[in-house]
Amino acid sequence: MKNNQENKLSMYLGVQNKCNDNKDIWSNMPGFVDTFGRFENLVSKINKQQEIQKGKITGITKSKQKEEDEMIQATVKTASAVHVFASIIGDDELMSKVNYSPSYLMRLRDTDLRAVCQTIHDAAQSVIDHLADYGKTPEDLDKLQQEINDFSEMIAEPRSAIGTRATATRKLEELFSEADILLRDQLDMLMVNYKSSHPRFYNMYRSARMIVDMGKRSRSEEESELDD
Repeated sequence: MKNNQENKLSMYLGVQNKCNDNKDIWSNMPGFVDTFGRFENLVSKINKQQEIQKGKITGITKSKQKEEDEMIQATVKTASAVHVFASIIGDDELMSKVNYSPSYLMRLRDTDLRAVCQTIHDAAQSVIDHLADYGKTPEDLDKLQQEINDFSEMIAEPRSAIGTRATATRKLEELFSEADILLRDQLDMLMVNYKSSHPRFYNMYRSARMIVDMGKRSRSEEESELDD
């Protein structure tokens, strides 16, 4: 959230608190009740989008790295078994399908890594009946396939998280605009009704409508409408 948005949200919360503290004054005015209800709804939406925007993708990235490491380890073990078998029977083509070092796999881009791991799995699957003597069973290949599937699901998650945060940033701009208009054109105007009848409430509202920024207290553009 931008600094000016943080400042505005603090102002919104101040307005919300002062109005709620004096609810007995305006609760019998349907127009005020409806307008303030819509304002509180906007504040709630802003808070929700702020939570989304601040969401960190570190956890997702770590989970993806864990899935990648586990998949590479399982793939290397499978490739080693196939490599030995292919060498013994003199099948150079089969050997070439699994001839990848761990360091090479770790340098691959996500989609390329997934494809290579799948190729090694499929090569092992084609000779699985001969791999028991080299430490590989059908169950091992099932586990490797699950590792590949899990990694495939994780590939898009960090980007999706970034996309969600970008959407929240755009949504915040819209929500702040809506809230500013509602305050300026509706709630501020309704408050004029209480300038004489409930001056304490009116003045508290005006004070809450000021935006505080880095220790300086200045009137918001919207609050100036109350001076008319």
